[in-house]
Amino acid sequence: MMFTRYFLLVLFLLPSAVTVPSFAEDENPGEKLEATEFLKIARRPPLEESWAKMNGEISHKRANTDTVKYPLYLGIRFTPERTLAQVVANKNEFYLIGQAYSDKPESTSIIVDRPEKDKSVLADCGIRPEDLALSFMFWPLQSELKPGEIKGYPCRIFQLLSPDKKESATVYISVQYFFPLKVEWSKDNSGKKEIIRTLEVKSFKKEENFWLVNTLDISGPGWRTKVDFSETIAGFSKNGVPPDLFQKTPEKK
Repeated sequence: MMFTRYFLLVLFLLPSAVTVPSFAEDENPGEKLEATEFLKIARRPPLEESWAKMNGEISHKRANTDTVKYPLYLGIRFTPERTLAQVVANKNEFYLIGQAYSDKPESTSIIVDRPEKDKSVLADCGIRPEDLALSFMFWPLQSELKPGEIKGYPCRIFQLLSPDKKESATVYISVQYFFPLKVEWSKDNSGKKEIIRTLEVKSFKKEENFWLVNTLDISGPGWRTKVDFSETIAGFSKNGVPPDLFQKTPEKK
């Protein structure tokens, strides 16, 4: 069976265009694979180059404070070698992320251009720009946990360790779509694992050949952030790439 899906997320902006071994139609294709083979498919670069433009809004709420909202733009391009993504928060914070399809520490690169005198809106809302390029998916495998499910979707659950070994990520990956639906970041606190952030896909929609995630929930102790993408468009690079996929940063005065 040829099993092909294109997923473009904000954060899980990795399109999964995969070919897997043949299974019966009523089976989830990822259930019987070895852990390393399953992750290899989930991390595999797209079969066709593609791009996505996503405009939306961040809503952030901390305990005993009013909700604050900021505009968010995400432009992303997938090539056989790497994912290139631009995140623009509050129209004045620009992040350019490169993610090679490798678990080497140097496979992730981030270029930041934002006002130095202002605090980072993205950081204040609990969002790391590299999350939006799925960099955590390429962290080395520690172990596989017992399977579970997210919103009725059966998942395999993997413990991945950050390159600096200061954090781990528990990632719930759909056995049907080979796509992460939830991730929990943890740190060791006096020998006990403490969850510091959680990200979960809340909704997604299909537009032609692409599945686009349009709502994400990110939370931590005492705060919650919601990301809604109201305007989304995606396509294959062979049909042309929008010239404004990556926005120009303001000129320095």
